[in-house]
Amino acid sequence: MISKSHLVIEDKKILLEICGINDKNLKRLENISNSKIFYHGNEIHFEGEKSKILEKTIQSLIKISENGGNIYNNLIENVYKELEKNIENDISDLLNVNIEIPKVKKVFNPRTINQGLMIKLLNQKDIVFSYGPAGTGKTFLAIAYALNQLLNKKVKKVILTRPVVEAGESLGFLPGDYLQKITPYLVPLFDAITFILTPEIYEKFIGQNLIEIAPLAYMRGRTFSNSIVILDEAQNTTYNQIKLFLTRPDETSKLILTGDITQIDLPKKQKSGMIIALNTLRSIKEIGFVEFTENDVVRHHLVKKIINAFNHYEKS
Repeated sequence: MISKSHLVIEDKKILLEICGINDKNLKRLENISNSKIFYHGNEIHFEGEKSKILEKTIQSLIKISENGGNIYNNLIENVYKELEKNIENDISDLLNVNIEIPKVKKVFNPRTINQGLMIKLLNQKDIVFSYGPAGTGKTFLAIAYALNQLLNKKVKKVILTRPVVEAGESLGFLPGDYLQKITPYLVPLFDAITFILTPEIYEKFIGQNLIEIAPLAYMRGRTFSNSIVILDEAQNTTYNQIKLFLTRPDETSKLILTGDITQIDLPKKQKSGMIIALNTLRSIKEIGFVEFTENDVVRHHLVKKIINAFNHYEKS
């Protein structure tokens, strides 16, 4: 006997968001579930052995839409696969922790469970480690959260830093002052900022030094106060550098460290400060840790396959 179920969605806007343009979202779910989905009026019908999982998937997507979130393409598949593991999983809390950007009226909601976990930890902890492969949204979420706090006047400044492995942190041979020397290494961070903010707000923040560039080499003796400090590419820090960084904040500041511990560019004999910190600080409950995997990749769908292929190659 073929299993059947259906859902009624009263809000026409939400119904359209769930179905997608030309029903692309429903077709995507049909493909991954090997089931049949169709809608009539405001009712969505499911037929097949996965019908209950599909129904709960749509229910989760409805909650996300009602909460102001976007129905991203990969989010649909991630929700379905999470519920396929265990239909009793309550994933709504982790998928409805949005980052809202006032003044530009943008909302960024999690695309994966781990993205939701990262946002939840950012709201709860003063130090958060976020690590995993490229394309999982680690840096973008850190920037979005920091800008949310800055625009809502929860902090007075956002500080950005990144180890400059190629220059040995001396930066001496590069032209210009230290800001000009470090800026090329911070392009991914500025890309995220300019995507989130309008050009006018961005220029204002830079002009008023509300967004500051702070190379690790210049941090000795500083205290971070009333700030969110983002250390990107933290896997390329040395032990001394990450120890220096982690001991800078006062009680009014928050540290966010992002990196990919499989992509370390340090000299072979030098240990990654991030790996040491992950092993050493794991037992401190006030610090948050979230590990991303290739399943969290939210870039082009081929990126996930490429990462998976390289992982198999490195293990062989």
